[in-house]
Amino acid sequence: MMRRLLLGLLWLLFVFLLLQLAGFVFYQFVVSRPISGYGYPTGLEGPHPELGYHYQPEFSAHFKGTAYQHILIETNAQGFRDADFASQPGEGLRVAVLGDSVVLGPGVEADERFTHCLDHPVPLQAVVGEQVKGSASRSVEAGRASSTSAWRILNLGVHAYSFGHYVTLAELDFLGAEPDAVLLGITLNDFAPMQSVGPARRARRQAEGWHKPEWIARIQARIGRTYAARFLDELDTRIRYALLSADEREAYHTTWMRTVVEAWQQDENRERFAARLDRFTAEVDARGLPLGFVLFPELNALRDPATFDGPRQQVRAMLEARDLDYCDPYDDFARQSDLDALFLVRDSVHYTPRGHQVLCEAIQRCLDSGELPELAAARAGQESIDQ
Repeated sequence: MMRRLLLGLLWLLFVFLLLQLAGFVFYQFVVSRPISGYGYPTGLEGPHPELGYHYQPEFSAHFKGTAYQHILIETNAQGFRDADFASQPGEGLRVAVLGDSVVLGPGVEADERFTHCLDHPVPLQAVVGEQVKGSASRSVEAGRASSTSAWRILNLGVHAYSFGHYVTLAELDFLGAEPDAVLLGITLNDFAPMQSVGPARRARRQAEGWHKPEWIARIQARIGRTYAARFLDELDTRIRYALLSADEREAYHTTWMRTVVEAWQQDENRERFAARLDRFTAEVDARGLPLGFVLFPELNALRDPATFDGPRQQVRAMLEARDLDYCDPYDDFARQSDLDALFLVRDSVHYTPRGHQVLCEAIQRCLDSGELPELAAARAGQESIDQ
């Protein structure tokens, strides 16, 4: 009996080592581009009395999706994926950038995001094709010596946040970020009620009932980071995808975007978005902060505007009716020769390092062309003070 048990354990160890080797070759030598999702780290989210949920302060872990486990996510004392928000000598104008996961930047390093690029401008041609780990970081670092900025960008992105969360953040004085100006990034489903988004529901369940002990979740996360577990998950994803019917193979985010288009045809959602927009601008105006908006381009709307571009046009109309400054990088993205290179694999919403760079360049263009006059004037005023 013991001999059989020992042989069984040895066989399992042998299989595990084979999978480890296969996974190492697959991920380290880029045999094929991984297609599994990014996955937020275990323990990142926590209940919040006003926001419903927020990130845990001083948190550190890696994305758990098999394609992005080399990417670290760390939060500061305020629970945002950024450096500490404490004032620094000579930092210039403090600009809080609010938004959902597009601002947070899943699937990319913290210094590959457009917010870091705005702090450290780099010519677009410095980022060519799909970035490998660290390459965009090196390009950004190289630009520091030749570029200066009269502002400091503060990244306040949290995945699945919507306009209700942005209003609450403003009411809570941006959780100690102490900005001098605000730039809000709009994703086309930002009409969703705060309490209806997935992380908020998970936070309520966690607060109200039994949940998996954290030590078990962390052990599972450690096991999930092995090459063997990652490789098995990748194989499972590919097999399930191969077995889908033609209708089922429609990308998740394409289906998601169809629901967004339908939702924007409902008066309730449009009215909720408009009401939250008015409340947010009133809160920011009451604090005397310069304000601008940026509309995040979506892949389906770029490829098939006749079907998917209605929500963007409606958001533009709402902003223009209120005489609000906004930057729309749609044309900047549409001019790119390879749209797929701008978005993560099987994802029409979240950007690759190159996509973040294009977004950064577009926002810089909007500032230079006068499409964000309040922010441009505030930055120019800071530059004159510094001189």
